Amino acid sequence: MAETASVRVGHCCPDAPNVDVHVDGDPAFEDVPFGEISEYAELSAESHDISVAPHGDDEPVLDITIDLEADNAYSALATGMLADLECTVFGDAPGDIDADQTHVRFVHASPDAPAVNVQVADGGPTLCENVGFRDTSEYVPVDAGTYDLEVVLAETDDVALSLSDVEVDGGEAVSAIAIGQASDGSLDAVFANDA
Repeated sequence: MAETASVRVGHCCPDAPNVDVHVDGDPAFEDVPFGEISEYAELSAESHDISVAPHGDDEPVLDITIDLEADNAYSALATGMLADLECTVFGDAPGDIDADQTHVRFVHASPDAPAVNVQVADGGPTLCENVGFRDTSEYVPVDAGTYDLEVVLAETDDVALSLSDVEVDGGEAVSAIAIGQASDGSLDAVFANDA
């Protein structure tokens, strides 16, 4: 049986239209809108060529080669503005998770936002610190439940984004991915369940 890895893609480029993603020349994800994180797809554990093009267009705006290791999971995110578009790849390895906890991480994919901290609102604990653009925090174990979270500019008390009633379930892992732009008020976050 061939060894495989799990890969999902995310469209985090604010000024790009819907896109098609090809793997080794074959369509893999089609008409992906901004802010969407796909489900995982199984690929053979080897090197693959990934290209991203505007939906229905044959001319890619991004071409990369990604090396996949067996039994691992990856998130491949299109980040930045079209002028400096990159594919940012993260390994999704939340580890062993207790049934009453969730492993949470923060992924910074907002091209104009500075480094940030993520904390529980109203004086709660800081979950991750100084996460810069195209970077991610480590996975942090938290008790399953519902939280009000704040994304705060690092080294300040300025709240860039408030996330209310974020529900996390026990035994799961979640990525909170910051998208949009701080400068035009479109800063937001999408949540994706990790492998």
